Amino acid sequence: MMFILFIFLFFVGKSQSLDEWNCTENKHFLFSNDQLNEQCTITIEYISLQHYKQICITHRLSVKTLPLPSFNSNYAMHTFKINSCQLLTLNQLPFLLPATVENLDLSYNLLSTFTLSFPLPSYLKYLRLDHNPNLIDIKFSHNNGQQRLIGLSLRYNKKIRLSSLPPYLKQLDLTDCNLLQSPIFSLLRSLTKLTHLSLADNQLKQLPIIDKRTQLEYLNLSNNYLTYIDSGWLHKSLKILDLTFNRIESTEFFHEILTMNQTVKQIYRDPVSTN
Repeated sequence: MMFILFIFLFFVGKSQSLDEWNCTENKHFLFSNDQLNEQCTITIEYISLQHYKQICITHRLSVKTLPLPSFNSNYAMHTFKINSCQLLTLNQLPFLLPATVENLDLSYNLLSTFTLSFPLPSYLKYLRLDHNPNLIDIKFSHNNGQQRLIGLSLRYNKKIRLSSLPPYLKQLDLTDCNLLQSPIFSLLRSLTKLTHLSLADNQLKQLPIIDKRTQLEYLNLSNNYLTYIDSGWLHKSLKILDLTFNRIESTEFFHEILTMNQTVKQIYRDPVSTN
């Protein structure tokens, strides 16, 4: 009798999962922090032991069951995205996320606070909180999870307050975060592992001092009021530098960059003329 009941519950759960989720194979990785879903969308990416991917999507925040790959031991949940669902707190997440989740995207919501701690996965590598206009307090707990986080995107959050940043970040996006009025700059010096950084759209007139050990490969400073970039930011590892829509005073500055940085492959800039 118990065996029959188990089979019944399994097929009922399977039927509900099929109704709530649309799952397809996908050969491309998720994660574009410029994609806007006007409709509430939950997207989950699973990766199998053979590196096959399954992408499951639903448009219901009140979803009651996990997608079918969650019940397949060959698949592990890798990416979880919940976008445009008017999420106010983490308590509204429809279910606990397994420890296998490495990418978490809560962009386009209404979060006011965020704390990276349990019950969120402890093995997170990438976190996106873009476009949460009410987001103010962000806290990173002092545990192993903070040390594993290597990618953080906070784009278009103008009210954020940070007292610390994960020490091993390699990628940090602070595009349009009102940094002119923010103490976040003082935290950048501690991020010696950074390779990709965006400070675009922040009305900056000058940059803070950066640690000499930081070896940036990508630096986006577009849409600011910069007239010059201190050489401390131009490490020889730099490959892409975006200076479009700034106030760089002389083309000689760009020749200096190329002289100092033989590895620079692309410099995006506005045409300027010397006087």
